[in-house]
Amino acid sequence: MSEPPLTIVWRRQVLEAVLETAFIRHVLLAKIERPQRWMAIEEGDRLPLFDNTLIVSFGDPVAYFDAVGERGIQNVGFFQVGDEKGDAGCRSYDGAAYVLRNYHFAHQLARKPGRVSWVPNGWARAVGPVRAASHLSFAERTLPAFFSGFVGQDASQIDDRQRMLKVVEESGIAALMATTSGFGLGLGPAAYGAHMGNARFALVPHGRSPETIRFYDALEMGAIPITIDGAWMHAVDGLGALGPPPVVMLKDWSQLPAFMAPYQGQASRSVVEAAEQQRLACVQWWQAIKDHYGSRVARLINGATGATD
Repeated sequence: MSEPPLTIVWRRQVLEAVLETAFIRHVLLAKIERPQRWMAIEEGDRLPLFDNTLIVSFGDPVAYFDAVGERGIQNVGFFQVGDEKGDAGCRSYDGAAYVLRNYHFAHQLARKPGRVSWVPNGWARAVGPVRAASHLSFAERTLPAFFSGFVGQDASQIDDRQRMLKVVEESGIAALMATTSGFGLGLGPAAYGAHMGNARFALVPHGRSPETIRFYDALEMGAIPITIDGAWMHAVDGLGALGPPPVVMLKDWSQLPAFMAPYQGQASRSVVEAAEQQRLACVQWWQAIKDHYGSRVARLINGATGATD
């Protein structure tokens, strides 16, 4: 007997706002061995009440999951996206058969033990998927370091990005810094992806949350991320599931000039070879993480529907 299809339901505004929809389709849901149907509804429309559904939402649709329970609807999961500050609420978790969420916050993950899973944001649209065999090697890349994005200003200032920018400017580090005046106002997707694929190092400061899509963009394009170390990098139910990522983790951006010094100008052969080994380790680790969470999502959904893994 064939498995029932899984219907992934989005409000159109959510579907259009989320940058990682291709990653969700091609990585996170790729190992579910059943038909999948994507369904968009308008803001005023009611979420559908039928079995074997995954609801994708920014918020906490408590009333909907109350109705799921009252009507005996089976196998309805919840994918909470965009909760970068961990304050969107998680009461809906109680009524969901399983929960997927971006951004690692222990209190949400503990809400329903064994049925809630963190999943990586993943790369943005027009970045992946990219085969590792098509990456430029470290030696072939011509951008020493690269950052593109909003650093904030005035009341909307993003502190970690401002600190990074100040260090780069004051130290004279060779880097392409494509800062922008607002979210999504920078390089076009194709140019952004091509620059990332030509960068030796990707500067990955924190945004509103330590976890940013830029981190995954860099990994997918084969650049070595440089970021500030934090608990989320080591969480065994998060990014550290397979051990700490082999990226460059600084204690503070003040360490960046000393780290980058060997790569300014003509780097020695031994330095380039060692960096290429680190780059390859990042690529291999990233593939393993994608496989790990793709399998975990499949287990959660198959477990909810009674299917085998």
